[in-house]
Amino acid sequence: MSKRQFGSLRRLASGRWQARYLTPDGVSLTAPQTFTTKAEAAAFLAGVETDLRRGAWTDPTVASDVTVAEYGARWISERTVKGRPLAPRTLDTYQHSLRYWIAPTLGQRRLVDINPADVRAWHQDVMSQTGPTATRQAYALLRAIFTTAVADDLVARNPCRIRGAGQPHSPERPLIGVETVDALAAAMPAHLRAFVLVAFWGHARLGELLALRVGDVDLTAGTMRIERQSVEVDGEGVRVTTPKVGSIRTLHLPAPGVDAVRQHLAARPATPDAALFTRPDGSELRAHHVHAAWAKARRTIGHPELHLHDLRHAGLTLSAQSGATLAEVMRRAGHVSAAAAMRYQHAAEERDAEIAKLMTARARRATASGSGPTGQLTLDAPE
Repeated sequence: MSKRQFGSLRRLASGRWQARYLTPDGVSLTAPQTFTTKAEAAAFLAGVETDLRRGAWTDPTVASDVTVAEYGARWISERTVKGRPLAPRTLDTYQHSLRYWIAPTLGQRRLVDINPADVRAWHQDVMSQTGPTATRQAYALLRAIFTTAVADDLVARNPCRIRGAGQPHSPERPLIGVETVDALAAAMPAHLRAFVLVAFWGHARLGELLALRVGDVDLTAGTMRIERQSVEVDGEGVRVTTPKVGSIRTLHLPAPGVDAVRQHLAARPATPDAALFTRPDGSELRAHHVHAAWAKARRTIGHPELHLHDLRHAGLTLSAQSGATLAEVMRRAGHVSAAAAMRYQHAAEERDAEIAKLMTARARRATASGSGPTGQLTLDAPE
């Protein structure tokens, strides 16, 4: 056993390292888990020593009994994003993942007893019972819970080490052209035609569109203000909240979007504080109403593969193709992350490459046909 200024380290027969130290009461304690390397064990002791000096140390003999379900529930209740409580939809997703996918298998086990093999076995079990999205969400939550547990010195290392398991792997969505958007709008019920066009030209999310009020659109200025969203929470129904962090914005609608809203309001006038989009009888429009109409419309025009969110994706891509900078795309989209907006810049770059190829092909055809002197492509003189 090697002596240290604070605590001691010992290599076990298994090859792992054990850390021991004295509490303020002179009681000798062993770290609640062993460590892969000597450096990890030494880092644990350094953390304990720091906590003791700050008066922030907690007795691990008590903390080590905390179960995954107990700690997970506390983690969710205390979680904030940029100082704000979790959004209702996010809170609902976390609670669902903990209740249905984490707690049944791992919930009653102690945090300190979970190892990477346990997590891999759990992950395989969840995948066999549900789809990739629910599996990804559950794994991401479990990993986040253990990340905080590491910071709280309840465990030495995060046992969630499955590469890429918590990241979305969505296939590239098809890019909808303006003609297809118009066809989709025409195939929708009359009260939802403007809904489709505003989703495309205004890049709004479904919940943001459902929460729009008549007064949020200024037809004279051609602007739309997005400052709320409608979300549906299990057991609670519809709630109107502020949108995602950084998503409150005012943007200019292109003329087709403004015209669509103008025609929509001409057919069904309403006061500024009334919902912009409702059902034909004036009752509340909900997400499942829109999805049902969308499913029928996309089949009608022969594009059953299209998602409603593809309208936002296509509209933002068009803005990038039209010359919007990354910052401008972020502002129009309500993105706080440049990474999220970069996908539209990439799409614009890919389209620019296609344009270059088309220009090359045209030049080659002109050269082959001998257009212009010496077989060169000729350009019309400016008027």
